[in-house]
Amino acid sequence: MSPEITPPPLPISPPPFMPSPPVQTERVLTIIEKVSQKTGIFSKQTYRMIVTNTRLIFVQQVKNNTDYAQQDPNLSLAENPANFALPLEQVQLIEVYRGDFEDSSPDTMTIKTASNKLNYLINDAYRVSQNLKKVLGNIVK
Repeated sequence: MSPEITPPPLPISPPPFMPSPPVQTERVLTIIEKVSQKTGIFSKQTYRMIVTNTRLIFVQQVKNNTDYAQQDPNLSLAENPANFALPLEQVQLIEVYRGDFEDSSPDTMTIKTASNKLNYLINDAYRVSQNLKKVLGNIVK
């Protein structure tokens, strides 16, 4: 008696279509102008801080008419080798401080990550704080 070879049974219905998870597109949430970092005693580098839903992008402020709110954040980052980004998951805290009118100290912003603390001079602590709190919530103090 020889065993018969039978093909496996055909599925009754095809497996359900499983769409791939949606790719999260990076969106510009707000832009903070004139964020300056001291590079020496009398020098500083000024950036635009582009806040997206995934990172903070620091773009050297140059005199051009680029609309960073409409431009792909990756293009903004690639414009200059001095531009850089911080993933939001690395940002632990952003502190915004008002300067002191009496001793002429400027408004400042400190960004804290697990490995770094970045200090910046800003123009309007109240406006910067409000704009960042709107889009980043409780990490802004």
